[in-house]
Amino acid sequence: MDKKTALITGASKGIGVELAQIFAENGCNLVLIARSADLLDQLKRRFESEYSTTVYTIVKDLTLSSSAKEVYDEVVDKNIKIDYLVNNAGFGDYGEFVETAWDRYEKMIALNITPGKGNQPAKFLMSLQQLLFNPDQ
Repeated sequence: MDKKTALITGASKGIGVELAQIFAENGCNLVLIARSADLLDQLKRRFESEYSTTVYTIVKDLTLSSSAKEVYDEVVDKNIKIDYLVNNAGFGDYGEFVETAWDRYEKMIALNITPGKGNQPAKFLMSLQQLLFNPDQ
């Protein structure tokens, strides 16, 4: 029987790392997506060593509108079948509102909240899910 594969966005820190570990502990291969190549490489080495699982890493900024298609293309190019999709990407900030650059807020709102514009979680998840699970449509 082939191992199942989980694709996890926001996989380099916090909840994403914990979810990746749970999937790896349960025998799943992983596709880990985040912006930090260094952190993804560390996780790849760790999970492959500790759990004898295959880990693919994709360095991607999911606030960019082209990212869902680029992730899809990489998954297809590597001939990976995705069984579980965990859309965990997001970020927050703290401090004085007026001291934070507006573009930071725009990216945060776009990634964490706003559906239907750019490449926010709802649109990213729907786009990637459609591409991965229904590639002929």
